[in-house]
Amino acid sequence: MNLRIKPIGVIKKSSSGLSDVIIYSDFEQVLGNILEKFEKGANLLIVHKNDNIKDNHQVQVSGAELINRKGNLLTVKGIEADNDSVIDIRLCNINLI
Repeated sequence: MNLRIKPIGVIKKSSSGLSDVIIYSDFEQVLGNILEKFEKGANLLIVHKNDNIKDNHQVQVSGAELINRKGNLLTVKGIEADNDSVIDIRLCNINLI
């Protein structure tokens, strides 16, 4: 079975072990209520896909800590990804880092 999943954003490696999660503007309204709840220090679960990996584990779920949020730009620490497509992002009630 092949699923086509439309990404809602992208992860870009930043400096000092941080990453930027950029939510595409098309999805800002859909995620608006969720994004409003994201505060500094919040634990997030980020579902992402690396198109360059051609194995059975293309989709990953990573825990990350929110460092800063400016609109649709989330700066996080604790995620090992670069140029991955963001599929979903949620608040997490447990400390994963």
